[in-house]
Amino acid sequence: MQSSEEIRRVINRWLTAVTTGDVEPSLERLSEHPGALTIGTDPDEWWHGRETRAVWKQQLQELGAMPVTWSEIEAWEEGTIGWAATKMTIEGTDRSYAGRGTYVLRLERGEWKLVQVHWSIGLPNDEVLGMALTVSLEQLEQTIQRERPDLSGTLAADGTVTIVFTDIVDSTVLNHRLGDHAWLDILRRHNAVIEDATTNQGGSVVKTQGDGSMLAFSSARRAVACAQDIQHGIDRVFADTSPPIHVRIGVHTGDAVREADDFFGNTVNYAARVASQALGGEVLVSSLVRELVAGAGPGIAFLESRDVELKGLDGSHRIYAIDLSL
Repeated sequence: MQSSEEIRRVINRWLTAVTTGDVEPSLERLSEHPGALTIGTDPDEWWHGRETRAVWKQQLQELGAMPVTWSEIEAWEEGTIGWAATKMTIEGTDRSYAGRGTYVLRLERGEWKLVQVHWSIGLPNDEVLGMALTVSLEQLEQTIQRERPDLSGTLAADGTVTIVFTDIVDSTVLNHRLGDHAWLDILRRHNAVIEDATTNQGGSVVKTQGDGSMLAFSSARRAVACAQDIQHGIDRVFADTSPPIHVRIGVHTGDAVREADDFFGNTVNYAARVASQALGGEVLVSSLVRELVAGAGPGIAFLESRDVELKGLDGSHRIYAIDLSL
């Protein structure tokens, strides 16, 4: 899977046509395959194949243009399949609505054609479900900081703990693409991989919420080995899943317990920030973790290092990618 500038441009041009009421370019990008699917916010907006063209043309004629603006487009491709997503603002008669669009494309006679379009208005979980749910790695970190779980069982002799954060990449896009029932099955199998790898390496699953988790270990070496096991396990369990499931992982070692908040907070915060820098299928570790595990024996090696800025932390920080080919 690779980032696709070509698909980003295709979607940008298509959205421009749709939002300016340019009918023909809007319709030409839509696949006529019977399995092609377009989904809108209205419960009745569920159209297949050529039906999409007919209804979409009528809507454009009624509206003149779709009242939508969009932000940066995320786009990916693998072989003859591509997909993209963007956050949108949909202008209603009395207010603006936060929306999102997801798109699946395939090559048809050398051209990228849309085989699935999904536009919807994003409503907060507390409005729909009556409660707020964790929806990002940063929110998972905030939950952990607030709850301050007991890490005493995972402390090393010197009072430190190694924290591992994991997160499924592009989970919102995947959820929309797969649907809620399939997504819940993905999460169940994903969580089983996390739990098995953590248990096998003598760690503890501190928190699993949504598509993210925090793990704790008394040994930096075992934490890194667990991260490797998770990536290999995800590759194995989801080998035939389309679109592919990728997890990013960050590892950091630090002090975990003190009466004041800063030790616990800084260690957890740093680990989460390292994880946020990882790409799908990648394990990143802090420079301290690298020092602790370097020369610890076969099975752990490093690829390139890179200097990054970590949100909320001053200065530049060097992080290292683990070689997962071993």
